[in-house]
Amino acid sequence: LCKLRECVLPCAWHHGAALYVRSARRLRSERERGCARLHPYSPGAFYWQCAHMALTAAVLAYMPFEVFMHCPSPYDLFILFCDVISFLNICITFNTGYVDEDNRLIVLEPKLIARHYVTTAFLPDLIGALPLQLIQPFGDCKYPTHTIMFVFKLLRLVTMKKEWTNLLDQLGMSYVKKQLATVILNGILFFHWMMYIHYQVPVFTVHFYSEDERVKFWDRLFKVNNIEQTSVFQKYTANLFLVCGLCIGAGYFRQIQEHIVSELLLTSGMGLIGLVFVTYLISMLLRLAIYWQFNMNVFKGRLNELNKYMIFKRIPQFLQRKVQLYINYRFNGLSYSEANIMNTINEQIKQDINMFSCKHLVLNVPLFQDMPVALINAIIFSLTQVLYMPGEVLVKSNQAGNSLFMISSGTVAMMSSSGRELTHLRDGSYFGETALIRPGTPRSTTIIALEITETYRQVS
Repeated sequence: LCKLRECVLPCAWHHGAALYVRSARRLRSERERGCARLHPYSPGAFYWQCAHMALTAAVLAYMPFEVFMHCPSPYDLFILFCDVISFLNICITFNTGYVDEDNRLIVLEPKLIARHYVTTAFLPDLIGALPLQLIQPFGDCKYPTHTIMFVFKLLRLVTMKKEWTNLLDQLGMSYVKKQLATVILNGILFFHWMMYIHYQVPVFTVHFYSEDERVKFWDRLFKVNNIEQTSVFQKYTANLFLVCGLCIGAGYFRQIQEHIVSELLLTSGMGLIGLVFVTYLISMLLRLAIYWQFNMNVFKGRLNELNKYMIFKRIPQFLQRKVQLYINYRFNGLSYSEANIMNTINEQIKQDINMFSCKHLVLNVPLFQDMPVALINAIIFSLTQVLYMPGEVLVKSNQAGNSLFMISSGTVAMMSSSGRELTHLRDGSYFGETALIRPGTPRSTTIIALEITETYRQVS
């Protein structure tokens, strides 16, 4: 019973809890509201929605294949089972709370839940759950007509869309990935069901034509002489070819000879609908591509402005390359303002970022290893990041020293006062610790950057 109770109470790991609950205290207060209703941020609600969404997707993928089969049964057990699950989902939804996004409240009152559900998705869910496929306008199983009722099952997409969005939000996917996954799913469902409609309409229409016209119509559209000997795969791929041609505006591969109104309406309607959807699909993909490349395009635009400025100022080529190298390393092909970003986060997060970036460098210095944690933190927060380009001098021999350098990345050469190379220092190394003990002591060596070197500097 305790485990069952936990399934209906809100949990901390649900993505919605971070948006609307936001604190451990409020989470406890939400849990104290009781388990009479299923909380929208409970494990039970989340896992049920995932299972219902998976089952809905499976039946929506399965039903179009029914029309391609020879003598399909209207009492298909899988479809009837999914109808029962859909009715069960309606009952569960009437007992599941919802989020009032306008007031940012979680509603668990039964009357408010029922009123909200009835005014939103109840009618589509109810029609989509009805076993309308049991209705057979015509009894000829070779040309099934009960399958035309499958179109009402598409109303389940109203609920499936919410469950799909909930799953993607829980997975923590980025905006581009969520939209791309949604576009791909929409494209698959659209073409899959367009093939069903493209096949179902002629199958239904043949009941209104004479035998000769029906056979000619069937022959021309599907390129088969005996429908019973044609496999589901052949019918499906033939319709895929025809539907793709209609949707991209290419039409059929040969001109229609007979004037059959239903075929002309089907072709015109599918062509227009397909053209609109393909346009939507392409526009969504272009929008995502632009969004994905936005930062890089802004960076390239600013870099282009910088190059024009340097040309205008007649800056030498070697200096232009140095500036470009610095910009590419500093921003890594992206455009952002570090100052603006740091202003949007609180001090504790800033400290956590500094600790992550610099703590291992500070602890590499023996002088700091036995110091208290509070003093280590104070040292980390006082560090200054300095970036050196290849050939730049970090310190000069006989120059008064006043700072310690810790190398985060890059390589420097240590030179004696006579110009002889002594050694190389790389990531994690440090130098200049004497300046912290005796500030003003002359440097004994010269340090030169051999590549782009990122350092942290501690001033005495």
